[in-house]
Amino acid sequence: MTDTPTTRRQPWVAVVLSLFATGLGHIYCGRIVTGLVLFLASLLFAPIAVAAAFMAPSTAVLVGLMAATIAVLGIHVYAVVDAYRVARKTRDHFEPREYNRGGVYALFILVGVSYPPGVVHYLRANVFEAFSIPNASEVPNFLPGDHILVNKLTLQRRFPRRGDVVVFHNPRDRRLTWIKRVIALPGDTVAVRGNEVVVNGKKLEHDRVPAAGLSGIREAVDGQVFYETNAGSRYQIMLSPTSEAVADYPEKRVPEGACFVLGDNRNHSRDSREFGFVALGEVFGLAEYIYYPAETWTRFGPSQEG
Repeated sequence: MTDTPTTRRQPWVAVVLSLFATGLGHIYCGRIVTGLVLFLASLLFAPIAVAAAFMAPSTAVLVGLMAATIAVLGIHVYAVVDAYRVARKTRDHFEPREYNRGGVYALFILVGVSYPPGVVHYLRANVFEAFSIPNASEVPNFLPGDHILVNKLTLQRRFPRRGDVVVFHNPRDRRLTWIKRVIALPGDTVAVRGNEVVVNGKKLEHDRVPAAGLSGIREAVDGQVFYETNAGSRYQIMLSPTSEAVADYPEKRVPEGACFVLGDNRNHSRDSREFGFVALGEVFGLAEYIYYPAETWTRFGPSQEG
């Protein structure tokens, strides 16, 4: 059969279609199986991200999540380049198939254009959201300039626990998003006396972190670093000199539907000692991963000590 001008596969058309919907350029060129595989592969990031949010935090999970992000971008680039190559080979020897119709192309384009922004909005609102740390209130666990991933899915399934590092809307200004550690939960009593934190009448234990345990963050440390233990959770805190007296917090009972939070850099943090209890409804995620550390890549991975 001799092709007419309208049946020729134009490389620029294949490229444009691939830009709008991954794999559509191949479908335009008659490569239906390749096109569908590329198209479906481009949709896999959302389920992978949701699966990662359900998994226990680990460096392997974070690497897998970042690899999936790169892979989806790579698939899209490959589809554009390969569609151009295929179109050049078939431009003068192509017989249209039943699926080479404008309505089919329009359907793929509709999904290809609407899916990415919809998925990004859904993932940010319900699964993972990226933030950067602006100050030193969470040293030694989070440094200024750290880029973190906040898991929102976990707290849709359970309440925060003592020792969790949570992200929440500031009680005095909901436009501000803050990160602190949960120290006490509804029904607990809590008091802060100097550098001592007392929960339910028991002082939280401190063990000095040896210098070898501060590798990669020494420049950010300007005080003594300790392990603090709270309800089975063990994490690092820093007690550093300050020119201003740190006010004590008198013993109070945490009301229902609220929690008491402190910064890990205890003497340089604005937290519940200043603005009071945080409503659990304002807590929306766990600071689970450091995906772009400020200092050394040895800090890449899960941020919670557990």
